[in-house]
Amino acid sequence: MRVKILPPYGSDRSMLDERSWAELPEGSTVRDALRLVRCSPLKAKLLLVSVNGERSELDRELKEGDVVGFFFPVSGG
Repeated sequence: MRVKILPPYGSDRSMLDERSWAELPEGSTVRDALRLVRCSPLKAKLLLVSVNGERSELDRELKEGDVVGFFFPVSGG
């Protein structure tokens, strides 16, 4: 299945095409998408995750055409 992955800064994008789409096996989860871009486990603990614009957990099963985003929380003053 194809999913679009918006990886966190500093991740490996080599498995993504020029528009950030990747092939994953059926039954893959958000965690599998994170592994695909080789994000370190420490960095992964700090991330917020969204699937199709809604907050999600790492164990969520993905479907064809999902858009998965990984973001660092930002604070400011």
